[in-house]
Amino acid sequence: MFPHRLCYLIIDDLDREPTARQGTLVILYGVTPSRRSRQQAIELARTLWEDDRLPAERFATGITEESIMSLSEMADAPDPNLLPVEQGAIELCQLLACQVAHQHACTEARPLVSLVQAVLDEERSLTPTELDLASDRKTGKILQKVASTCADLTRFRDSMSGNARLVLEIIRADGAGEPEIVTIDEVIDSIESDPDPTIDVNPPKSTATKRGS
Repeated sequence: MFPHRLCYLIIDDLDREPTARQGTLVILYGVTPSRRSRQQAIELARTLWEDDRLPAERFATGITEESIMSLSEMADAPDPNLLPVEQGAIELCQLLACQVAHQHACTEARPLVSLVQAVLDEERSLTPTELDLASDRKTGKILQKVASTCADLTRFRDSMSGNARLVLEIIRADGAGEPEIVTIDEVIDSIESDPDPTIDVNPPKSTATKRGS
């Protein structure tokens, strides 16, 4: 079971034209929707910005209740009134969900590698353990899950509008330690280049002097 996830988009500069706006995606795990979780997302982004772990040009007009919006309870049907950055953030959350599902499916299937290799290569007979695995109904379901999650990831990536690149950083926090930061380019490049992607997102703490408020 995956931990509950909340996604918030924080717009960088509300004074810019709507179609030119960019934003930062904050993903919180293990929390429920509330005023407190919204404030947690704001404080997390503000702290990282003040510690120089986000670019200086971010949040030109500050971070307020007007600049943050929840993406976690989005409708299944696309909203034609969404701004490009909002559409991009929704797509990015869906892309991450597809990635997580496929990665978990691949991890579950790893014990089957020798079995699948032996059957495909026809170089040897199956071992007793592999025969038991081949006879288990769960094996077929696991392999089908790998295929279906891979197909879902490929189809969704091909259908993306390109607006996800308006979301400049993702900030992820589980409440148990340092937040993780990864750029949207790293997310998309990793998924495109690796069928079982794992993103290393543990940036070193900045030694820069904290900005004044």
